Amino acid sequence: MPAKKHTRLINMLIGLCDDTPKWPNVLFELKYRVQMIERTISMKKSAQKVSPDVVTVSKTLLHAIVAECKGGNNIDSDQDRRYRHLESGDLAYHVSVHAPERLTHVVCYVDTESNHASLAPFTQLPFITFGHDHIQAQGDFKNQKTNKRLRQPISLQGTREPTGYYPFSACDDDRFVTPRVLAGLMSYLIKRGRTDAKILDLSTADEILKITHFCYDVIDKNDKHRLKNQIQRIIGSSMRSNAKFKEQITKIESGEYATGTLQSLNDACNVIISNLDHVFENLDDYS
Repeated sequence: MPAKKHTRLINMLIGLCDDTPKWPNVLFELKYRVQMIERTISMKKSAQKVSPDVVTVSKTLLHAIVAECKGGNNIDSDQDRRYRHLESGDLAYHVSVHAPERLTHVVCYVDTESNHASLAPFTQLPFITFGHDHIQAQGDFKNQKTNKRLRQPISLQGTREPTGYYPFSACDDDRFVTPRVLAGLMSYLIKRGRTDAKILDLSTADEILKITHFCYDVIDKNDKHRLKNQIQRIIGSSMRSNAKFKEQITKIESGEYATGTLQSLNDACNVIISNLDHVFENLDDYS
């Protein structure tokens, strides 16, 4: 089971802003760097809010791309209207640039070729569309250099879809998230170097999130809270479904550490993961 399309689109867009092996870096070349993920922006004039999936900013161009990733087949008309009223001044309070008063921006949708036809007629905003073998940009991105670069053919031949920038969200299925949570739990316990850790505390979930989530520092606090709750739920579910896992967690929480406890816990984690349904199959299917 792959991540949801929404999560995958966030990863693919972030990949364009990084020097990613085997993935186009067209926005990275223009000095775009991701500064916000799923964080809320308030608009002064209208007293309304938007929560774009990704905001990437080129300090060189003094230009921001505010991106809404659409894995489904519908445009929210109210959301679209609010995005069209977003001003660069609203955005400047939330991003880091040397001359915020000169910042410009564009709002765009990010989608896949398979659902583009059902979205495009319902908005005037531009698109970045990921297909099986190419990326197609449509519309005006409000910056001459950005327009020039995005309108050139962008091939995906021989590329590999990035999956680690935004490894999971609270919307992804637990079967996809569980391997990452359990790997993060093991890393946390090894780095901690001692026992009597309260595994189901939010503070422990926060440490696991820091280890497993590359975008931890730029995601919204509400999303962090949802992800921490998800981590706690997954660990609790693993304890109920695997007696060996629960036994080793109980030993660690009580401080009854013995040689091999972490190895036994790791073995139990591997059993849990092996029982999941083909977690990584079809990762290369954009549809």
